[in-house]
Amino acid sequence: MTEKQRFLIYVKLGNLIAHTRKNNNVNISEALRIMLDKGIIQKIEDLETGYYLEGSDYLAEVFFVGDAG
Repeated sequence: MTEKQRFLIYVKLGNLIAHTRKNNNVNISEALRIMLDKGIIQKIEDLETGYYLEGSDYLAEVFFVGDAG
């Protein structure tokens, strides 16, 4: 993994944590748990999925579509 890829992954994860916190009214720890339970972190970190290259709004839609939060 290159430094650029690592940076993009961190940015996407940070944005998705913020999205999860806001939409579920939870703290960071709970947001991380939600994302781990859904497998989101693993999917973003998997370079083969290409998710780390996608926009944060798109990713939120992909991972949270149909969620109440």
